[in-house]
Amino acid sequence: MARWFGYGAAGLLVGITLLAGTTTTLAKSSASDPPLVVGVDNGSPTFSDNFNPFAYQRIGRLLIYEPLAMVNPYSGHATPWLATHWQYPHPKTLIITVRNGVKWNDGVPFTAADVAFTFNLLKKFPALDSSGLWSVLKSVTASGDTVTFRYSQAAVPTLEQILQVPIVPEHIWSKIANPVTYTDTRPVGTGPYVLKQFTPYQYILAKNPGYWQADKVAVPELVFPTLGTNQIAQLRLVSGQWQWASLFIPDIKAIYASKSPYHQYWFPGGAPVSLVLNLKKAPFSDPRFREAVAYAINRQAIVDKAEFGYVPPASQSLLTLPAQASWLDPSIPHRGYIPFDPARARAILKAAGYRWNAQGQLLGRGGKVVSFSIEIPSGWTDWIQTSQMIADDLGKLGMQVQVKTPKYGTYASDQTSGVFTAVLGGAGGQPNPYWSFYYLLNPQNTFGWKSKYTTDLLAQWDATSSKTAQRDLAYRLENVMTHQFPVIPLFYGATWAEFSTKNYVGWPSASDPYTSPAPYLQSVLMIVTHLRPRG
Repeated sequence: MARWFGYGAAGLLVGITLLAGTTTTLAKSSASDPPLVVGVDNGSPTFSDNFNPFAYQRIGRLLIYEPLAMVNPYSGHATPWLATHWQYPHPKTLIITVRNGVKWNDGVPFTAADVAFTFNLLKKFPALDSSGLWSVLKSVTASGDTVTFRYSQAAVPTLEQILQVPIVPEHIWSKIANPVTYTDTRPVGTGPYVLKQFTPYQYILAKNPGYWQADKVAVPELVFPTLGTNQIAQLRLVSGQWQWASLFIPDIKAIYASKSPYHQYWFPGGAPVSLVLNLKKAPFSDPRFREAVAYAINRQAIVDKAEFGYVPPASQSLLTLPAQASWLDPSIPHRGYIPFDPARARAILKAAGYRWNAQGQLLGRGGKVVSFSIEIPSGWTDWIQTSQMIADDLGKLGMQVQVKTPKYGTYASDQTSGVFTAVLGGAGGQPNPYWSFYYLLNPQNTFGWKSKYTTDLLAQWDATSSKTAQRDLAYRLENVMTHQFPVIPLFYGATWAEFSTKNYVGWPSASDPYTSPAPYLQSVLMIVTHLRPRG
């Protein structure tokens, strides 16, 4: 079964995340309300005029084309959007009810037929089907205000992926010869904004007066300048020229937050950055060896030094905690957090039959010194420092560990071909824990995990819509993670987001995590319907 996955700017495994369902205060905009300048769209160096929702070019497309629902990246809760209801009467049948009273920004009514058309477009042009939905779908049809999805095999967890597909108007896209290469310069969507002005260096989105929830949209205009270099972007953000960005800033409190009481930031944790060992090679094939490695790594020191204290250590359960605590097996000690305990690591190795030579070097069961390298792409300074700290920690156990920094292409191809010994990589971080486990433990993985048990558990999850049954399956998969250590999570990869409360409040935060604060995800739809003028 084809499954979607992708890597974000920081190299983390990411999904098409978003949303939340908190109550929103109605916030009507006026002509006097200032625009919001968003420094996030990479012009490389100038913008191409293309808002094709399937092309992943202009960030502004996310505010024009909407999905059926918004899926909270932390809790996984889905908030109805263009859809109002969905159900699985059978594991191979999904029925979605669409919202009435919605119009495309050219005035044409939105209907269930548009939804069915969109999904059949993905079938006709497989390059658009980034989630591989048609590897499990058999048909998608509309009748009245409902859309029926019939599957060729049970695949209940695809619900979140279906709900997040951007919907396009049939009366426009049915006339497009090749939607894969289509340059969308006049985007027609159902979203809160329309394209007002475009230049190669900046474009402006204006509020859509006919938007179906226009009374929740307070910001009259969004301005997207070209991103430029990180140095220039940082200067514009710190000076207040930009009010929303997604930048890595080494000392965020001193460089940004201290410059104005309105300067806020929130870096929520996403996919766990993990040490991935090639399980096809000894001694990595030994779960006791992997367990010892897990206890030998000082995660807190890595977080404090390599990650500037921005993110917490990750749980071995593969869940994103505390957000996904409701999925966590309560019997797992310490919520799956592995303490730094070199003495325990040494004891595990000794009990498993490993020995040390006179020089203190750890010997594999064949008598050979344990020696391997960790690959990190060149330029990824925080991951390189993390790997060096891991090498030092494991060196104290007698392992000979080197850090290699190839170009990203080599790093990626080595993983695809399975020729690496160890890498840092992203694993997990999905709104639905199923996908975190699937991407890691499916039979097509490239790091050597083989288990009929986990394959069967994933298949059972595919076939059930019962939350109770899904939670039981999650518990079992978590126990595989915490007993057999397929990979070793280190810390949660941060989602960088800085924003100003000078003109608008209502931003997501640690105390109100209604969605991701990132300006480059579908979550922007949830955010712009929560923002309201200050005072």
